[in-house]
Amino acid sequence: MNNRYGIAAALLMAPMLAVAQPSLELQYGTFYSQMKTFAKGEFGHARLGFYLTDQQNGRRCLLTSARVSTLDRDVAAEVTVDSELRLPYDDDLNLDKATVVVGLTESHEACDLSVQVMADVPPPADSRWELKVSELTGRQHDMQSLLEKLAGMVGKYFLPEMTGVRVSLVQPSGTAYLIDGARQLPLRWQEGQLLLSNAQLAEFAKGKLQLQGEILRLTPWLHKG
Repeated sequence: MNNRYGIAAALLMAPMLAVAQPSLELQYGTFYSQMKTFAKGEFGHARLGFYLTDQQNGRRCLLTSARVSTLDRDVAAEVTVDSELRLPYDDDLNLDKATVVVGLTESHEACDLSVQVMADVPPPADSRWELKVSELTGRQHDMQSLLEKLAGMVGKYFLPEMTGVRVSLVQPSGTAYLIDGARQLPLRWQEGQLLLSNAQLAEFAKGKLQLQGEILRLTPWLHKG
């Protein structure tokens, strides 16, 4: 992704404290200021997700656990299987200057904070995920709106084109299907990533996406010019 787009292209970097031990202590306020952007719900299902990346090689710093602490509170946070850090949005934690302590699978000289635009999808009733394509395109619109908000009045005109939706899954590989009546399009996903182009979403606009697997999130599929 071209660095000239910065946060407008869904990714920004903020320096974090270098550590020698397999844990890292961060200021909750750093996350709170980012979450405040979407906390009121004006961007629908879109939100910002947090990762830590190795400052030297750009690879993800893998997390084992996370908690948010003040002098008199200790709140559990969530870490996904691919090390996304999900924190509660809490005014009191911010006012009390809470800290976020994350466990790392290995020591890193330094980790940076990565912030990415994404959207959640509702969990399935059983092991089979089935989403209306209209739900996918609705969330795509939500993510576009959040990207434009982050880019600002001028920057939004320089955003890279969103060419589709990227579906992140727990399972590394599998087959999904776009279905509309008798029409069916099989789609293989690799390395936990399924790409759905705008053309495919338009072709099956009245249909649904069906797959056996666990969806972690949706993210923008941005054109790399």
